[in-house]
Amino acid sequence: METKSAKEENAVNIVTKEQYSSALLNFSNAEEREAHIQTFLAWLPKILHEAPGIRWEQLPSPVMGYLIRTVADSPDAIPIALAIGCALDGVKKKSLYTACSSVAMLFKRLRTHYGLTDLAQLRKRDIWERFVAERELPSGEVHELIWYECLASVHVGAHRDGLTKQQQIFWEPYLLPQLPRRFIDKHGIHRNTDAKARQRRKEQSDVLVPLFPLLTEIAQLRKQAAQRLVKEFRRQKERALTGEIELPYQFQYTDHLISVSENAATIAEVKLIEREVTLSFTLWDRVSWIRIKEHFEQCSPRTRCTWAARSGAYAPEHNICFLQYEGPQADLLWFGDILAQQLYGRSKTSVGFQISRSALLTPTRSDSHWMSWAKQLEAVDTVLFEPESLYRGVLYGAALASLCLTNGSRASELLQVSTTRFETIVVDELKNRQPTGRKIGIVVQNLLPKGCTHESERQFFLVSDMASRLLREIFELLRATHGKVPIVHPHYHNRKAEDLYPEPYLFQWAADADGRLGNLMTKDTANLLRFLFHGLTLTTRTGKPIRVASHLFRHVLATHARQVKNVPAEAVAYLLHHRVTIEGSSRALSIPEATAYYSRMPVEQLLALLFEAQSQLSSHQTPSYLQAPLPSTIEQMDEALRKVYEQWSLIGPTALGYCSAGLCVRPNNRALCLDCPFLVPHYSNLRNARIWRRLYLLHAKMHDEQGHCIDAEEARKMARYLDDIINIMQIQIRTRQDGGYLPFADTLPPAQDNEGDGL
Repeated sequence: METKSAKEENAVNIVTKEQYSSALLNFSNAEEREAHIQTFLAWLPKILHEAPGIRWEQLPSPVMGYLIRTVADSPDAIPIALAIGCALDGVKKKSLYTACSSVAMLFKRLRTHYGLTDLAQLRKRDIWERFVAERELPSGEVHELIWYECLASVHVGAHRDGLTKQQQIFWEPYLLPQLPRRFIDKHGIHRNTDAKARQRRKEQSDVLVPLFPLLTEIAQLRKQAAQRLVKEFRRQKERALTGEIELPYQFQYTDHLISVSENAATIAEVKLIEREVTLSFTLWDRVSWIRIKEHFEQCSPRTRCTWAARSGAYAPEHNICFLQYEGPQADLLWFGDILAQQLYGRSKTSVGFQISRSALLTPTRSDSHWMSWAKQLEAVDTVLFEPESLYRGVLYGAALASLCLTNGSRASELLQVSTTRFETIVVDELKNRQPTGRKIGIVVQNLLPKGCTHESERQFFLVSDMASRLLREIFELLRATHGKVPIVHPHYHNRKAEDLYPEPYLFQWAADADGRLGNLMTKDTANLLRFLFHGLTLTTRTGKPIRVASHLFRHVLATHARQVKNVPAEAVAYLLHHRVTIEGSSRALSIPEATAYYSRMPVEQLLALLFEAQSQLSSHQTPSYLQAPLPSTIEQMDEALRKVYEQWSLIGPTALGYCSAGLCVRPNNRALCLDCPFLVPHYSNLRNARIWRRLYLLHAKMHDEQGHCIDAEEARKMARYLDDIINIMQIQIRTRQDGGYLPFADTLPPAQDNEGDGL
């Protein structure tokens, strides 16, 4: 007969199984933490409940879920779970999950292919020797073996040492045996893996370093192309909302498709090619899509009723606008094949571009489901997409690319970028590494690099002008959506999540009310970068494909800075944040011990050196890789435009003078041409220059009052440029009055129109 306590225990177990079935639980949802613990303890083998010194309820929820769903049926469930319990206090949560999955995979591999039938076999060399015999271990198996050694030698070993003699005898059959002495060193597993990784990086860097300037330009050009698309979509959508047009509505616009030449003899000859395309679309919303006779007849009676009542999916709040593309997929910017083959969103293929946050790159889940259903109503394949979410994904990808291509950030560092971590550091301006005598302010993010866990170990990461503009656009987008940038937790799957706190991180979207979810995941950064650079045929010289990733860009940037730009080694070391702590200063440069002498150079000087090199990489002053028009193209110019070009070698006047570039190479910021090396100021625009200077100083004051330090500094920077231009104009006036040299434009003959030709 069962005792009362036993009956109560069984009743609790029954309730637990009914209410908290592991198949229904989301082990990534922190709100279900109590259910996770109850379900895990109900599954945990009875013998492990008695394991001394292990607090099972402290295990991270994802680890609990993995043990229940993946390890539960394994004959090695007890030793694996026990090993993870031993490492609970010594390994970070994310690493604990990796350790658990790695050891589980290793056990499965040993049992399937190498004859493992009993845990005791691992105490002998035979099975381990068979595992490595006559083959080179792939990187995945190397990591599995390293995690096994870490758990068995360090954590299980330390736990064994803390047991009494009697406890050691009892638990020995369940503890992971250590690897044979010096097994990994003897077989050179670490050395071989590191050597292969270095060789692989070199093969990829050899190809990408000559392409490095192209990568920065492609990121910018593709973002601009996506922006033109979404602007045209918004314009047509606004016309539909005001009743100017009726849906469905066909429209088209002309754009320029940027591609990479593939017929170059060497990789250094690869250039960007501009091709004009006409993009044709039909603007729809849900209501107009069902209104079409063919679609309406295929709908179920329930859908027809819902549509007629304008309820459910067809209620005004759910009636989204979207585009149907009509044309060759190769002409739809760079992502036509991705949309046509449905490779983005929740693709089950390894080549997909899935993003964890809703409405980033792909529409919300409900909108995605509706559009997938809508495609099925078409008799032929069609491309439907929602441009707003796609543009957001491109914007985030361009911002990520501009950061890692100019400051070498790792993925874990990119995801730390926050509105509260911007700082302005005043340094000496350098030109050709020599001080100009001027002080400049450079924008940095104060982030926690790899290997650092404490707030005092934060370091400076440069933020280029291009990255600043993109981050500011993300900031405005988040503020327009939420009223402010939401404070979110670092994603629990990110490597440094346990070392960070909730902040207004910029790389977030669709944040929950409590901020638990919102920050992007590490794999999101990889997928956004892959999407942005999709279509580039990047292979090593041996034909192996190159997979775009932030860590690869980091190595390419360092190689380019050192070998092409000749940036000093100590500055490159600072750029990569290769360092150890040096006594006496939390801000001092700290790099590997073997090169600690680099720390003699002050941090401010290093930042100035890197800023000069970074400006050459990302500045809009860098010559464009887009080819200038051929003489035949110039002959086809509008006559008035050609006359200006032939007379002055200028393309028209600017707000502050004239342009000497022949053709404008600036992708944006053309209003005043400030900081453009091709601007030729003219004294006739002095009044305009003074007005613009007053306006920028007013903007700076307003931004300061609202606490927008970065925007205020940007406005003051524009005012400083105008100071220089005003000085030039005043010199022109004085020299003209004194009979000295005339401004360049004044030495040219006046342009004559047809009426004065006497023809």
